[in-house]
Amino acid sequence: MANDTGKDPELDKLLEKKTREMVKGVKNVGNVVELNRNNFNDFIKAHDVAVIDFWATWCAPCFMLEPIIKKLAAEMPNVGFGRLNTEEEPEIAAKYYIMSLPTVMIFKNGEPIDQVVGVVPKKVLQDRIKAYLDN
Repeated sequence: MANDTGKDPELDKLLEKKTREMVKGVKNVGNVVELNRNNFNDFIKAHDVAVIDFWATWCAPCFMLEPIIKKLAAEMPNVGFGRLNTEEEPEIAAKYYIMSLPTVMIFKNGEPIDQVVGVVPKKVLQDRIKAYLDN
């Protein structure tokens, strides 16, 4: 994935620091698995419903979505929650046509069935996920 800041590493670090400061103080809860090429396929197949947060270090909205994903993971133990860094795993992001970040993709029985692009309120994500439970 291309870097929005023009590939300036110093600016990237400053942006990442600032976005982390924006969400500082938000309690980290929930069990969200860091995914990569070695565990991605097994993860989505191991859960009836899996929710994957596609993100990148330079993406400020991604850091705003992170605590929402963690809270949902704590509240929905019957759902698998994972995060995939698209900079480290561009092939997986390309396979699922991830064009904007953050993108949350919902999988059922290992197959993509829905996605939400951008930062949305917790209730919106929760309702979308619940729609695929026990169906």
